[in-house]
Amino acid sequence: MHLFSSTATFVLLSPFTEITLYITSINATAYYNHTEPVGTIVYGLPFAVPPGDTLTPRLPVKWNIGDVGFEAVKNALGGSLKLDAAAWIGVRIGLYKEKLWYVGHGIGAKIRA
Repeated sequence: MHLFSSTATFVLLSPFTEITLYITSINATAYYNHTEPVGTIVYGLPFAVPPGDTLTPRLPVKWNIGDVGFEAVKNALGGSLKLDAAAWIGVRIGLYKEKLWYVGHGIGAKIRA
């Protein structure tokens, strides 16, 4: 997570060996301590996830400034923090499109300026 530019990047690992999948939309919220919202990502431009690992584009983050979760992010500047996340993710493989519900716990986030 990049605090001052209000963006985040992620490393995605594709489960496929020969197929490129596409992320078509993201509507996600990150939480500190399981309940304190840190920020949200709403992104609607598709990007490719080829086989192997891929770095996402810089995704815009709307911080929940003033909340306990945002204070935890500021205090972790230059280090890392464990966050939870919940998201609706749009995916496309060929002509097949689907929206997936994702919930993750204990995701390691490096906090950068």
